[in-house]
Amino acid sequence: MVNMPFCIKCSSMTKVIQILETIWYQDKKPPLILIVLSKIYGFLFKIRKALFSLGILSSTKPDIPVIVIGNLNIGGTGKTPFTLYLANTLSRSGKKVGIVTRGYLGKKSSSTPHILDEDSNAQDFGDEAVYLSRYSDSIVCVCKKRSLAANLLFEQGVDVILSDDGLQHYALKRDLEFAVVSSNRAFGNRQLLPAGPLREGLERLDTLDFLLLNGKTIDDDIHTKNMIGFEIANKEVTNIHNGQVRSIEDFMNCDVTLIAGIGNPDALVKKLSKLGTNIHAMEVADHQKIDLSEIKNLKSRTLFITPKDLVKYSKGDFPQDTWELIPEMMIDQSQEEFIMNKVIGIIQ
Repeated sequence: MVNMPFCIKCSSMTKVIQILETIWYQDKKPPLILIVLSKIYGFLFKIRKALFSLGILSSTKPDIPVIVIGNLNIGGTGKTPFTLYLANTLSRSGKKVGIVTRGYLGKKSSSTPHILDEDSNAQDFGDEAVYLSRYSDSIVCVCKKRSLAANLLFEQGVDVILSDDGLQHYALKRDLEFAVVSSNRAFGNRQLLPAGPLREGLERLDTLDFLLLNGKTIDDDIHTKNMIGFEIANKEVTNIHNGQVRSIEDFMNCDVTLIAGIGNPDALVKKLSKLGTNIHAMEVADHQKIDLSEIKNLKSRTLFITPKDLVKYSKGDFPQDTWELIPEMMIDQSQEEFIMNKVIGIIQ
């Protein structure tokens, strides 16, 4: 029998996020103050976007294709795994890929572009940037000003630039736009921040090149061009100490603690639970670290950890029975070919 997942430790930030997400995704009316702030946010965002459209604020890019992957919601939708998938697919086809990312929460992330190397760590440059660097053959450049990062990658001779989580960064021009939405959350109450989860209104869907559905289907009555579904499957795990690969089915009916400091951990917990694993979720806010002392107090000694979490720690922090999830992008071949034909078309 599969146990219901529970939260072992929640930070104060996690609790705030949980309160907001209850409003955004569970049909609860937002407080008046959030509605007022949402109106102000929407007004200011429209002014900023208009300034870019009028050329008052500059929008530039180097003389190579720029592809943006982002979302309308805040929180986890699967955009970074899709960026990694697209980067690796292009690399296998012989393209030299550069990735621009902000380096969120990195202590050394600044307005000066920095290219990551094998010694770069998540504390300095953010977990997403280091994750993309370690799990791809791409050149990853961190900078709060994405246009500067793009220029530096251009000097490195890349064929194409991917901008991770860059949909609202209009200072960087783009040739192709992907937005990713989680099918189990969709667009929530469809209101702008902070009354809802949206960074910009749903009218933005009409200008996208692709809307990617993480989960393949969506309950909302959303109809836009080039809607493509995909899933992120976790069928195998790798022992972080000896490299042994095992099927997740080997852990059926076993008590497993999951470390998932990601944007939407509930979706991952549900997937793993459906595979028959008794998952106990050690939940922390996205991009944050767990208190490692908590591991010593756990009854379960088997740990699962996401790749994006693992880059935040030393492997020596964890016991021998610690396994890294191996996410696999699942997308229909015909739809994959449709996407890649569009992408390759702007590169050639």
